[in-house]
Amino acid sequence: MTKSKSIKWFNLNRSLHRDIGYFCIGMTLVFAISGIALNHIHQWNSNYNVTQKKVKVEFLETKIKQSNFEHSLLAELNEQGIIKARFWQDENTLKLFIKNKTLFVLPKQNLIIIEEIKPRFLLRNLNFLHLNEAKKAWTWFSDFYALLLIFLAISSLFMVKGKKSVTGTRGFIILAGFIAPAGFVFYYAS
Repeated sequence: MTKSKSIKWFNLNRSLHRDIGYFCIGMTLVFAISGIALNHIHQWNSNYNVTQKKVKVEFLETKIKQSNFEHSLLAELNEQGIIKARFWQDENTLKLFIKNKTLFVLPKQNLIIIEEIKPRFLLRNLNFLHLNEAKKAWTWFSDFYALLLIFLAISSLFMVKGKKSVTGTRGFIILAGFIAPAGFVFYYAS
């Protein structure tokens, strides 16, 4: 390859790497932020904010036997909506379900625990994409993004010439990028 062709190819590679990199910023942030959130799903719920409030209700054991118990309980708690479902979780706990809320009725303790579930706006949507719950066109777009990342990884090998290229000491950085995941696989999979 002549020097002129080499320079044109080098410049084209740099331009494509830069512009494709700019395009991938948004997608990279989507997958990075949701990836961190999903990695810690066992520590906190990144999809929903769950809050609980305890309310004492006098004479609950007596009130629960009344025919209009559910309606009067909602009025006493100042809760809107209708009971969508109900069941005894165990002999001491009646669960009542209204929109986005669960009422844990503990008659022997004269206690109601109101659990409210609200979706986390941004994180829920990012996780939705990350886990490919959208399916269809999103699958193809994600595959396209993965191909662009492969291009970025390979094209980065040809970004710098000379002593500071991958054939120099920077090759050890690339090697470390392969060794780190291999180490985790070796340690945890064996």
